[in-house]
Amino acid sequence: MRVAIVSTETTGLTPADEPVSIGLLLVEVAPRAGTLLREITDYYGSQEPTVPIGEAATGTHGLTAEMLRGRRFDVDAIRAIVDDADVLVAHGAEFHARMLGKVLPDIQHKRWRCSVRQVRWSQYFHAPNHKLDTLCEHLRIFRPRPQVALDDCLALSRLLFQHMGAADQATPMGFLLAESDFVPRIAISVPVPSAPPPLPAVPADAGQSWMPKVETSHAGPSRGLVIVAVMLMLFAGALIWPDLLQW
Repeated sequence: MRVAIVSTETTGLTPADEPVSIGLLLVEVAPRAGTLLREITDYYGSQEPTVPIGEAATGTHGLTAEMLRGRRFDVDAIRAIVDDADVLVAHGAEFHARMLGKVLPDIQHKRWRCSVRQVRWSQYFHAPNHKLDTLCEHLRIFRPRPQVALDDCLALSRLLFQHMGAADQATPMGFLLAESDFVPRIAISVPVPSAPPPLPAVPADAGQSWMPKVETSHAGPSRGLVIVAVMLMLFAGALIWPDLLQW
């Protein structure tokens, strides 16, 4: 069985980002035991992206727009290795499949395995986590140029072909190939629903329309007070000067 180990370096981590370098290592594997029979060929290339390279990405792989100016991937060489492979393996297949798909759009139809999600590194080697840097340090695998795509492929190859115990025991590659195909999710653009039409304006007193209306004029109470005052004056005058009023 022929397996292509894939790694990419990119402008960033979002679906809109692009690969700036691609590494491929094509190997022949004894599928049942998962042992390496031979390395067939490899590829490393870089390309000037059409989107800016994020600062965090440059800090990781060291590639800048100036370094990549005018460079282009050899798409025919990439396709030749991919087509020759029965299975593609990546340490984080979800991400690398998406990035490789920007160069070869039909890459999603290939068979994939993910060495992050489908290999039990902690069980096999008591590794503290599944990061490539951690695994290489834990298993003492030398990486001359970390975060260089082809060097990452070579390091992953050494990890996957490590024997678990005796030399005649299986390798992580053997267990990985025995797993079912890993199907990378294809990013789907979901349209954002338009906002509903605004509701008609509600008058401030609309919620109180059920309450009875109260007369706010002060004419009624004032008139009553005047009448009372006049009656009291007349009554007082009648007591003081009884002749003024003829009842």
